Amino acid sequence: KADGSVTMENGILAVHLDTMGRVTSLRLMQLERESVPEGCHANQFMIFDDIPLYWDAWDVMDYHLETKKPVLHLLHPLEIILPGGLRGSVKFSLQISEKSILTQEVILDATCPYVRFLTQVNWEEAHKFLKVEFPVNVRNMNATYEIQFGHLQRPTHWNTSWDWARFEVWAHKWMDLSEHGFGVALLNDCKHGASANGNVMSLSLLRAPKLPDATTDMGPHQFSYAVMPHAGSFKEAGVIQHAYSFNFPIHTVSAVSAPSPAWSAFSVQSPAIVLETIKQAEDRPDALVARLYESHGSTIVTWLHTSLPVKEAIICDLLERPDPSSHLSLEEHSVKLSFKPFQVRGLEMTISQGGWGRGCNL
Repeated sequence: KADGSVTMENGILAVHLDTMGRVTSLRLMQLERESVPEGCHANQFMIFDDIPLYWDAWDVMDYHLETKKPVLHLLHPLEIILPGGLRGSVKFSLQISEKSILTQEVILDATCPYVRFLTQVNWEEAHKFLKVEFPVNVRNMNATYEIQFGHLQRPTHWNTSWDWARFEVWAHKWMDLSEHGFGVALLNDCKHGASANGNVMSLSLLRAPKLPDATTDMGPHQFSYAVMPHAGSFKEAGVIQHAYSFNFPIHTVSAVSAPSPAWSAFSVQSPAIVLETIKQAEDRPDALVARLYESHGSTIVTWLHTSLPVKEAIICDLLERPDPSSHLSLEEHSVKLSFKPFQVRGLEMTISQGGWGRGCNL
């Protein structure tokens, strides 16, 4: 547009960015629902003073929140990199300080339910803390954060001393703030400090402690995060699955063109069950171990399907010790599994001799 701003659409989302790369509008087109409050800027970088009382690299003190300043020094304004088709993207650069520069590419792929922010930072700071904030049009007393093999809800207010102590909390691959029928998820690929205060979601990106190592985190960094407005709850919208896809994208390789039927080694019937790990058994070269967990907080019975020549399946623990009383019957290359809320299950599968064919090599 004439003012240097850019709008990108893919039929699912419509995102408007100003010349500094800040999101001024993010609409979920299915609901015609605006995610960014009027007059606010999402994807706003903030810099804080970060001077702990004792342990430089370990502690983050609550008083750093009083030193917040927006990063507003534009080095290179927004420019279009890819104009459309399967992918549209724009890029801009900000001057964090005299020594530190941030460059970001904002990417919207066709049929993708989230906007991705590929970020590069040359970080040369001392006792500074960089975060990014996303104010959203959602109100809830609690936000949801992914933890290992599940999720937790934590308050979005600091009404009490123990709430205040949680000004930053742990999030694995995603956090979500939802109300009935609508929500916004924030996905990340490596930044696990997060918070939701009121309607403002934030990710902690970089710190600059000087003890015990004066060069901690200095130099170039690359990381990605994404924002995903969605209809319904985070469970109904598939936020968990999209966060896995964001962290473990499909890779393409060059190959000779040849007709080939679709093939999948494993699939799970229920979207609530996550197949977290497939590995060779530690003590058995003829066996695979699968680890699955229930991710929605529900009691469920489901089927695990496999295309591999499995001749025996047995429940095992996390140390891969089989339970002799838990042999599972195979029905048309499928096993029936039951889960309690957030339960983790291990499954040892013995492969038929000579069965290591296409797609079966470890």
